[in-house]
Amino acid sequence: MVGTSLMVEVVRSSILQCFCRACHASAIEKPRPSPPTQGIANTQPNKMVRLATEVRATEQSKGGMKYELVLADPADVAPPCLASSPPKTSMSVEDIENKLKAAEERRQSLEAQKLNQLNEKRSKELEALQKKEEYNAVFKQAARNSLEQKMEANKENREAIIKSIQEKSRERLSRGEEIRKSLDAQTQEILTNIQKKIESATEAREAQISALRERLREHDKRISEVRQQMSAQVDDLRDRCQKKLELAQEKRDGIFKVLQEKLQEHKQHVLQVRQINEIINQENEHKKDCISKKLEEAENKRQRQLQAILEKLQEHERHAEEVRLNKAQNITGVTSG
Repeated sequence: MVGTSLMVEVVRSSILQCFCRACHASAIEKPRPSPPTQGIANTQPNKMVRLATEVRATEQSKGGMKYELVLADPADVAPPCLASSPPKTSMSVEDIENKLKAAEERRQSLEAQKLNQLNEKRSKELEALQKKEEYNAVFKQAARNSLEQKMEANKENREAIIKSIQEKSRERLSRGEEIRKSLDAQTQEILTNIQKKIESATEAREAQISALRERLREHDKRISEVRQQMSAQVDDLRDRCQKKLELAQEKRDGIFKVLQEKLQEHKQHVLQVRQINEIINQENEHKKDCISKKLEEAENKRQRQLQAILEKLQEHERHAEEVRLNKAQNITGVTSG
């Protein structure tokens, strides 16, 4: 008990002290005399008497609202003394039996009360059930009467509706007969009009067919004339292409001769350069090496140039051959068309 009271006092002191722990409530122990009991020792914990302290702290929330927190000890009011526990007395067998008998009597009286409550509830349920049956019988009778009245009224309404429907059907049949006769007359008139239109359309179609035949004859004549003109143009074009091909062949031969002459001159020049190089090599061995390297580079360059020229000539000949073949194909296509 003393340990628990000390723990309670420590918790209270920790709650009452300031957040910064600068202010601490001092405690002074003052033992209180315990009230006398009937021959039983009452061990009550010693109460702590605290000095009145008050801590104020001002805080401001995020929304701008300011509030003041006050932590203080309670007023010096002595708590009321708790009643002491009753003394423990030893009980005899007779007391226990008396208590058991009293408990049994209480249990029996409770069971009797519950049975009475159940009987009352059952009687109320029976009365409610009887009232419900009476109410259902009255309701069924009223519903039967109202249903019979409604059936009679529905029967009368049905007969009236049937009569009106029969009259409307007779009127519709007579009107349908009149409409059918008028439709037959209209269809006969439409058939005669269609027959006349078909006859006029056949006459117009025959006239159009005859006109189209005349146009086809004129078109055939025009095609024959155009074909003759095209054949003459094709012959003229063929002659021109042949002349152009001959001129291109002559130009190619001339270019090839010029290139061969240039190659011969280049070879002679190379021989002369080689002779000069031999003379120079006799004079200076170092210059000979340099010149020989240059000659080799020049020879390689010449070979590359000659190779490029020959490739161009071959490509030119291939292109001229393709042009000649294309023109020949065009001429054959025009003649065949």
